[in-house]
Amino acid sequence: MSTENPASCVSTLDLSGGEAGGHPEESHSRGVRSGSKVLRFIWHSLYTQYNQICSRSQTLRQLVCREANKPLPKKLRHTIRLNKSAKRKGYEFYVSDEDRSIPTGIPNCPRGLEYLTTIDQLLVKQKVELLEAFTGFETNNKFIIKNALGQKVYFAAEDNDCCTRNCCGPSRPFDMRVFDNFQQEVIHMHRPLACSSCLFPCCLQSIEVSAPPGNVIGTIEQEWSICSPSFRILNHVGDTVMRIEGPFCTYSICGDVEFNVVSLTGEKIGKISKQWSGLAREIFTDADFFGINFPLDLDVRMKAVLLGATFLIDAMFFEKSANQESDRPGML
Repeated sequence: MSTENPASCVSTLDLSGGEAGGHPEESHSRGVRSGSKVLRFIWHSLYTQYNQICSRSQTLRQLVCREANKPLPKKLRHTIRLNKSAKRKGYEFYVSDEDRSIPTGIPNCPRGLEYLTTIDQLLVKQKVELLEAFTGFETNNKFIIKNALGQKVYFAAEDNDCCTRNCCGPSRPFDMRVFDNFQQEVIHMHRPLACSSCLFPCCLQSIEVSAPPGNVIGTIEQEWSICSPSFRILNHVGDTVMRIEGPFCTYSICGDVEFNVVSLTGEKIGKISKQWSGLAREIFTDADFFGINFPLDLDVRMKAVLLGATFLIDAMFFEKSANQESDRPGML
C-alpha cells in the first residue's frame, strides 16, 4: 500500500477550487476557511427555520387560545354548553357581562329566578317548525324568552309524545320545561288534559308552575265564562292573588290581542299581549310573539307564574290544529 503525507492532502471542504499544485499549508488553510463558511451557512439556515417554526407555533397557540375564549359571534347570545370533545381539550364556558350581572343568593327567591327580580317585561318568541308548517304534523313547541333588549334569558321546550300532540290538538296535556343559559331546568310547568269550552264547567283549563322543579309556586286556573276568557292566579298556598281578563274576540287581525292582568280590586297592573308577527307567519304557521308586562316589584314567583299563563293562553287560543285555525269568538 502506498502512503501519502497528510500535510499534502487537500480538504474536501475546500470549495474554492484552488490549484492542486499550490503550497500544501496554503491549500489546507484555504479549505478550512471554506468549510467554516459552509458550516455557518448551514447553521444560519437551520436557525432561520427554527425561528419560523417557533413563530408559527406561537401564532398557532395564540389562535387556539383566542378561539377557545372569545365571545360568540352574536353579542346578544350569552353562553354555550361545550360538548365532550371541547371539555376534554380544557375549554371553559364563555360567560358574558350580562350573565355576570345576574344577582345571586337573593332571599326567598327560587334558584334560577334571580334575573326576574331586575326586569318588568319579558318577550316570548315561538320558534318556527318547518315540518309542522309544511305538513301540519304537530311537533313539540319551543320558545325563546328574552328581555326588553332582546337578550336571551330562558329557553322553553314542550315535552309530550307524538300521539298526544296529533290526537288532542291544542287541548293536549303537556309539560313545559324552562332552561336558563346554562341549560339547567329552572321552571317546570304541567298542563293536564281538560276542556276550555263553557259547556264543560267541571273540567276547565289549568297549568301548574314549579320552581325549582318539584316546588309548586303557583297555578293558573280558567274561570267559567261565556263571553270573554278569564283566569285566576293562585299562589303556592292556593290563595287567589291576581286575575287575567281577555277580550271577547281573540283573532289577531293586523293587531295585538291583549289579556289584562288585574289585581283583586280590579286595577290593571300588567298585561299579556299576543303581538302581530306578520301576515305570512300568521297564516302559514302557529309560531307567535308574546309580550309580558308586570310591576318591577312583583313577587318573582308570580312573574314566573305569568310566564306559565302565557303558555296556557297560547295553547288555548293561538295554537292551530293541522295548520287550521280553530279559535272562535267567546268561550263556546
